[in-house]
Amino acid sequence: MEKIEYTITIHSISRFIVAMFGIFILSINLIIDNLPKPEIEFFSIIQFLAVFIASFYLAHLIGMGKAKIVFTQAGIQHIWERRFILSREKNYIIPWNIVDNYVFQEDRTFDSFIINLTNKKRYKVNRLNVLPMKDDFKRFVKDFPKLSNDYKNGLVSETNNQLIKEGESIYASKSFRWVFYFLLAGFLILALTKLLNPGSGTTWSALGVIGSGVLFYGMMVLGQKRNNQCHHTK
Repeated sequence: MEKIEYTITIHSISRFIVAMFGIFILSINLIIDNLPKPEIEFFSIIQFLAVFIASFYLAHLIGMGKAKIVFTQAGIQHIWERRFILSREKNYIIPWNIVDNYVFQEDRTFDSFIINLTNKKRYKVNRLNVLPMKDDFKRFVKDFPKLSNDYKNGLVSETNNQLIKEGESIYASKSFRWVFYFLLAGFLILALTKLLNPGSGTTWSALGVIGSGVLFYGMMVLGQKRNNQCHHTK
C-alpha cells in the first residue's frame, strides 16, 4: 500500500498547564503591583478576562508541537516538524504488529487519540479543541479504524490476524463513574446550600461553571454507556 501522510498540531498538556498558570499568576501580580484597582467592578472583570485569554493563548503556543504521522507498510511513522519546548524527542516508528486497539476521547479543552500497544505502552495525540486548527487531525481519527487494519492485514495471514478494534474510553471505567458521582453530589450540595442560604460564599456564576462541567462529563459517561450497549447488541 502507498504511504498516507497526516500533518497534525499536537499539544503537551503538562506544558500547557504549567505555562497557563505561570503566565496567569505572574500577570495578575504585575497588574496588582503596578496598576490602580478599577473603581467599577465591570472593568475588573474585563481586566481579568483579558489576562485569562492572553495567558491561555500564550500557553497554547508554548505547549504546541507539530508532527507528520505517516502510515506505511512497516508501521506508523512519527516525524517531528516542530518539537515541544525543551524536548529532544526523536522521530520513531510503531510496527503494526504491536498495535492493539485505539481510543478517541473528547474533553472540554483537549481531544485525545490514543493507540494502545501490546507492550503496555501507548501512543497519544492531544489536540486543543477550543481554538480553530487547520490540520489533518479529524481525517486521521476518521481514517485510522479502517486503514490501520488494511495495513496490518498486509503483514500477516488472515487466519492469524487480530483486528485493531476500538478500546475502552476512560469515561467507560468504573473509577471515572465514581469520580463523576462524587462531583455530582458536591455540586448538588453547593446548589442546595445556595438555595437555602442565599448569603453563602458560593456565587451563582461559580455554580454555573461547575454545573456545566458536571453536565459535560455526565453526557460523556452516558454516551459511552450507549456505545457499549450498541457494541454488545451487535
